[in-house]
Order: sequence, then C-alpha cells, then structure tokens
Amino acid sequence: MGLKTVGELRAFCDELAEATPSPGGGSAAAASGAIGASLLAMVCGITANSKKHAHKKPQLDELRDVLLFIQNDLIENARLDAQAYDKVVEAARNRRENPDERTEALFDTAIRHAADVPLRTTELCAKVLELSVAVSGLGSRSAASDVGTAVRMAEAGFMGAAMNVYINLRSIKDAGHARALSEKVEKFAVSAEKSVSNAMASLELGPRK
Repeated sequence: MGLKTVGELRAFCDELAEATPSPGGGSAAAASGAIGASLLAMVCGITANSKKHAHKKPQLDELRDVLLFIQNDLIENARLDAQAYDKVVEAARNRRENPDERTEALFDTAIRHAADVPLRTTELCAKVLELSVAVSGLGSRSAASDVGTAVRMAEAGFMGAAMNVYINLRSIKDAGHARALSEKVEKFAVSAEKSVSNAMASLELGPRK
C-alpha cells in the first residue's frame, strides 16, 4: 500500500471518528462494499494476467469492468449518504423552527432521499456479492482468501446499508412507500444471502479439522 493511499484511508477513518453525525454508518457501508468490489476486481486482473488462466481472460476482463463500475458507484454513494443525512438534519431544524406544511414537506423529501441512498447501496452490494460467485469459481486458488474477504466486506456493506434504510423508514409517514422500500431491501437480502453462501462454499475456506 502506497503512502498516499494510507493517508487517504486514514483521512476517511479520522473523518468517521469525528464527533459529528456525518459521515456515518451509511458512508462506511458504501465504502465497505467498494472495498469488496475492488478486491474482486484485483483477483480478476491477477488471474487474467496468468498464462495458466489465459482461457478465462475474456470472462475475467468483463467481470473486472463491471466490478470497477460498481466500485465507482459505491464510492460516490459514500459521499451521497453523508450529504443526504446533512440535508435531513437541516430539514429537521427548519421544521422545528418554522412548523408548517412547507417545512414538513421538505423534511419528508429529505428523509425519503436519505432512505433511497442506502437502498441503492444495498442493491450495489448485492450485485457485488452476486459477481463474487463467478469470481470464486474463476479466480486463482491462491487468491481465495482475497475473494473471501471481498465477500465479507460486501456482506457487511449490505447489512450496514440495510440498517440505514430501516432507520429512515421510521420517519416516512407514507406507510405504503415505507413498506415498498422495505420489501426491496428484503428482496436484495435474499439474493445477497444466497450469493454469500454459494461463494464461500466454493472457496472452502476455514480452519483445518
């Protein structure tokens, strides 16, 4: 890891550690998913460059491209999540100081957006996990622990983002809208759980017995 990269990671972690509400769990979840996607892209690249796996290169290159695209979206979501929370805080303050229909509507818009951002993160992390199944089958066996780490990082990203969706749903007055968002998370959760199980089973990682 280069010194510049370490510095950027430290800066992000220091920002998370500050006694301020944002960036918070939603940003951390998106970052976790981005790291998972990055690790899988690394495995695809290493394996594709190996003569032993030359016949897999087209598949691996395609997987890598998709993973890097998702990685970029997740990194962007880490930023968007912090912004969304800041807008909720501002809207809540305005509603408290000037309680009327306008400030109530602005708060509702802000809280819906604050739920939509982590919802998108759950979708992206679920996609990373889906792709991890393919990578676990195609990737070099020597990189199995990298794939396993990627799976767990994306899984953590999914679970963290899901919690952030659920906590925002509590403040959405439209019960039908809240229920629809919750059902979307549950749909992604089924896919994510299946992908984690399949990927980890393929890797066969664990203590020797």
